[in-house]
Amino acid sequence: MFTSKQKTTEYILAGNLTLSPRLLDDLSFSSEARIRARVAENPATPLLTLVRLLSDVDANVRLSLSHNPSLPRMFLGHLAVDADPDVRYGLAENPRLPQSVLEILAKDDNPYVSQRASRTLMRLRDEPNRRLVAQVVA
Repeated sequence: MFTSKQKTTEYILAGNLTLSPRLLDDLSFSSEARIRARVAENPATPLLTLVRLLSDVDANVRLSLSHNPSLPRMFLGHLAVDADPDVRYGLAENPRLPQSVLEILAKDDNPYVSQRASRTLMRLRDEPNRRLVAQVVA
């Protein structure tokens, strides 16, 4: 995965929920995008660090932010209009996103993004019906 033990150790540390906010912030400046992405996913990462990572040059780092439950919802809207279609495409399949963000993505100019977001919205709308049917059958 990495060429050195140090980078491997940094990758592991970046996902540690008990790591200090200072060390997480330091790791967010790593030259390795995979380490920065781990920091972006970590719920213990300080808000200011997460906000800075919204502008990271690597699309995977920005997409990783959408999996962080500590990222305020208003920043998910920022990711929904990211210039990179890969970020928007990755977001479009995330059923944990607020419906309003998925609706933005369903109107995306990129047909792959919009179709994927539309399918995610349909699955979310069908979910209560599936649970109801399962309860009736059981």
